[in-house]
Amino acid sequence: MTTEVISPHRGKPVVIGIHVNENTMREPNPHIPWTPDEIAETARAGQDAGASLMHVHGRTADGGADHSASTYGAIAQRVRAVSDLLLAPSLANLPGSTVTERLSNLAPHQSDPERRSDFLVIDMGCAAMDLLDPATGRYATETKVFVNDTRTQIELLSRAEELGMKPYLTSFNVSWTRAIVAHAAARELPLPLVVAFILGGAEFPAAHPASAAGLRAQLDLLPADLAIEWIVSAYRGNVLEAAEEAVKRGGHVAIGAGDYHYAELGYPSTPELVSEVAAIARRYGREPATPEQARRILGVDVHAHS
Repeated sequence: MTTEVISPHRGKPVVIGIHVNENTMREPNPHIPWTPDEIAETARAGQDAGASLMHVHGRTADGGADHSASTYGAIAQRVRAVSDLLLAPSLANLPGSTVTERLSNLAPHQSDPERRSDFLVIDMGCAAMDLLDPATGRYATETKVFVNDTRTQIELLSRAEELGMKPYLTSFNVSWTRAIVAHAAARELPLPLVVAFILGGAEFPAAHPASAAGLRAQLDLLPADLAIEWIVSAYRGNVLEAAEEAVKRGGHVAIGAGDYHYAELGYPSTPELVSEVAAIARRYGREPATPEQARRILGVDVHAHS
């Protein structure tokens, strides 16, 4: 029997996002969609399980990265044909790319209701992206750096407004979160801010730990007078501990086999992981948000999808 916990946020719907593929291969978890049709099927099943938002990377049929506008357009079109999920796709983030090049996979589609994206994902800082090898504890690489300087952040915030996309502001650590707060003080940004706290498992030390404490360290920096709806996920780590903390604190959760294989749960699919988050939410008297509820909660233009 499941015991419901009394929460001050009882009744507030939980936006559950899905991270369906990232740059993840299918070993050991086979449930990673690559093609537009596979991604659409995961989106449909994810919405049925309680998801309302999707982050996705373009992939080739054999799992390679595909940054083309045609592939991202096909993904959006297929997903919109079978679901109502809000879309927050990756940019074409190749090393050394200009802002225009990063937007080249999404910008051409923004006037097409069937292929447009709802959010522009903006990484609000720089990071050393090298992963640790869990078998040896040593770094698998030593030179991977993701560069998003302040000028790039400002350009992307401006382009989001021009393209009719809601900024989806990601943060790996407190310096990124401080940058988000600084941008909000320096310019008028659409409220509520949508902030995605990306925690890190043991393999990904660039981010705060994938734990309730890791999330709380981020939340402590948020000004009480700034309207923010925040979402927590974990890259290369199990997000469920932080997910419970997020539900308790009135936040939202993103999860997916693309982020982490979840061997401890038997290598589940992303829709199965959504069901795990939905069960946590219901223990606190919070139901998964429908896509329409998510649109209102996150302040996405209700006319943009029509």
